[in-house]
Amino acid sequence: MRTITAAIPGGTIKAIPAKAHAHRALMAAALADSASHIRFHRSSRDIDATIDSLCGLGATIERTEDGVRVHPITTPASPGQVLPHESGTTLRLLLPVAAALCHTTEVDAKGRLPQRPLEPLLGQMKAHGVTFSKDAPPFTMTGLLSGGTFSMAGNISSQFFSGLLLAAPLLGETTVISEGPLQSRDYVRLTIRVLQDFGVTVNVTGDTFHIPEGSHYHGVKDYAIEGDWSNGAIWLVATALTGQTITVTGLTADSVQADRRSATIIEKAGTTLTYTAEGLTATGKATLPLNVDLEQCPDLLPILSILACSIEGRSRFFNGARLRLKESDRLAAMAEMITSLGGSAHIDGDTLYVDGTGRLTGGRAHCYNDHRLVMAGTLAALISDNPVTLSDSEAITKSYPQFFDDWQALGGNSYEL
Repeated sequence: MRTITAAIPGGTIKAIPAKAHAHRALMAAALADSASHIRFHRSSRDIDATIDSLCGLGATIERTEDGVRVHPITTPASPGQVLPHESGTTLRLLLPVAAALCHTTEVDAKGRLPQRPLEPLLGQMKAHGVTFSKDAPPFTMTGLLSGGTFSMAGNISSQFFSGLLLAAPLLGETTVISEGPLQSRDYVRLTIRVLQDFGVTVNVTGDTFHIPEGSHYHGVKDYAIEGDWSNGAIWLVATALTGQTITVTGLTADSVQADRRSATIIEKAGTTLTYTAEGLTATGKATLPLNVDLEQCPDLLPILSILACSIEGRSRFFNGARLRLKESDRLAAMAEMITSLGGSAHIDGDTLYVDGTGRLTGGRAHCYNDHRLVMAGTLAALISDNPVTLSDSEAITKSYPQFFDDWQALGGNSYEL
């Protein structure tokens, strides 16, 4: 539990490494034909879960001063082990990879992860030679995954497609098809970029992805993980809430990360963003209500809904169905957080409406062991008349273990209870 009081004069902060990029790069490196050095200056519980799981499949990964050195899998573990803890990305991306490598794999998971959907991925894997002792972790996978054509609905999770694409170079010629529009498509674009960075050919035609016969991963001697737009957006929103100038370094303007959309959303709300030699600088308080389609960037909802509380008028966040399947039901949890802190929010179907008044009263909020709710609740203190106390604040270590250190570095105040 942690209490946050309103104070953040601004300054400069370095974006943490992009978790989505790191997961994919580590997996590609573990499947390559030679060792790779992956550079990232900070880790997290989720990234550590991917490292542990890759080691459980037969890779050797050594920590270095600025990242890790990955010695690829030459002899797959028997049985393999996938230990995602609470990382949905680790689980969904590694299931096809593990089944392509190991005849038998033991899979476990923690928290809400065993309740999060794995269909239609499991159905497609079953059709390609894999059996499961159960349909939810913990389970045992048996049988080697075969290549060919995989076809799935695109509106459940883009991670199913990324996992199959990561496994494809091990399977021979493989085609992955989305039936209907592919949600969170940018995450698949990121997967494709990483595949290409490690030497794999990917042919894309609409929502059909083809890996030709003979594709192989090649090691990369020095591979840098880009800054994380999802977590960098926290500091841009802090400016939008307060008007204090903050510069975030390490965010790439041409990134394919889905949450780079945060920049456009914040600018439309009235905050100015400027790229300089130093980084991305945010100036000016947001004043215009938000109207955000969450289909391609659902993870932005918690912090943007707090921003909406600071802007007079009604903001709307729509297409949020998948938010009900995250570490918490984030639609319901954010409506609860906002109202418990003195704001006004309600849900209609898969849409969250926030009626902003400019301020919150503060108080206590429950974070449901969800790292993104911790970030949102912390930002809420910037517009609250009284301190904000958050339960489950330790959940922040899932993605951003040094978050409160960075908060303090920018002049923010917080203390553990």
